[in-house]
Amino acid sequence: MSTPIEKKPRTNHLELARRIIEFTQESGMATGDALPELQLARTFQVSRTLIRAGLNVLAEQGLAEHQAGRGYALLADPNNQELSHALPQGEEEELAASILRDRMAGRLSNSISASEIMRRYSISRSAAQKALSQLCEDLVLERGPGQSWLFRPLLNNLTALEESLHYRIMLEPEALLAPGFEADRSRLSLLRSSTESLLACAIEAFDIEQFRELDIGFHELIASSCGNRFIGDALLHHQRLRRLPNLLPMVSVHRLQESLREHLRIIEQIERGQLEIAADLLRLHLRLSAAQRPQTANRGIPQGLNQRR
Repeated sequence: MSTPIEKKPRTNHLELARRIIEFTQESGMATGDALPELQLARTFQVSRTLIRAGLNVLAEQGLAEHQAGRGYALLADPNNQELSHALPQGEEEELAASILRDRMAGRLSNSISASEIMRRYSISRSAAQKALSQLCEDLVLERGPGQSWLFRPLLNNLTALEESLHYRIMLEPEALLAPGFEADRSRLSLLRSSTESLLACAIEAFDIEQFRELDIGFHELIASSCGNRFIGDALLHHQRLRRLPNLLPMVSVHRLQESLREHLRIIEQIERGQLEIAADLLRLHLRLSAAQRPQTANRGIPQGLNQRR
């Protein structure tokens, strides 16, 4: 039986903390700026009590501070692209992550139920249902017959990764070419600066996790900027799937650095309004990524990843 999940911050408080961070980034705030409770409560249309809970989460993580008689102030640099990911996971998120890890390791079958989750992780039915709902929202699970939940395909083997890239080659360039494409200039600028900062690091200091967040953030930006809601929605759903554990560490750091340079060239063409050129560069970028992946015909799954289909 797995170890019970450690007590974590409430998910709604964490979500508010993340939204506050996004607000500081979008508003052009700087380190040391005040975080006014009343303004934030009006912006997010929630109570000041909830805002205070979100600010307390930021303070606990060293991202903000509370000064008696003066309120909260921002300690972190809002220009840091990875700021929102510095927060811990909530109770449901941590449990969902444990379920996903067990599935990826082959310790769970294709079908699970709330009762099985309750027994395995020593939790209440309410906690189990919330975790299952979280996994459903993350496109990991779907409702099965009766009280069962079925695992959806994951990016947990080389065939799935190849299929994912083929899907993206077909659809992502079309997102750029669809009428109405419009990217947020501030988000493009933030993405560019964060990408350039990572590229400036020595190869031995290259942060794989930071690359992963920048990579997904880049492709999410293209999806969310698409003028065709159906293409954009499909791509955003797929990017959420990419946020789950995958085989990214198998790719060389040299390829990851080159991938970031390709991102920068695409961003440059988007900023210039040259969307057809950007689409061509994006298609080439995805094909190069596919060519660098190990092929299923001659490479196996890395040791430690016991897959069950």
